[in-house]
Amino acid sequence: MRRSTLALLLLTVSVGVGLFLVKYQVQGLEDQLQSMNRNIADDREKIHVLKAEWSHFNEPNRLRNLAGRHLDMIPVQSGQVTTRRNMEEELPERPPASAEMLPDQLAAESGDNAGKEFRP
Repeated sequence: MRRSTLALLLLTVSVGVGLFLVKYQVQGLEDQLQSMNRNIADDREKIHVLKAEWSHFNEPNRLRNLAGRHLDMIPVQSGQVTTRRNMEEELPERPPASAEMLPDQLAAESGDNAGKEFRP
């Protein structure tokens, strides 16, 4: 056998083995693609169900009934709404701060120490 024939035979075998390996890699990637497509379809179906549930749970009549059943609230009356100009007239006056108040009390009343414990 001549060297060129042997080289062509080795080249043919190596190309065959290469194609064999590439074929199985492609099959593995196709399996992954099918799995991902199935997951995407499942997720889309779940999203569709969640959107349907969301629209059901946010239905205004249903929320109104639930609020009436579970919350002790009544509708706002027109007399309860005021303008900024009339705010000072309608709110009770705040008593002036006495000199004997501690600085912590003053800060807690003014909101500077929001979240801190207030000790009278």
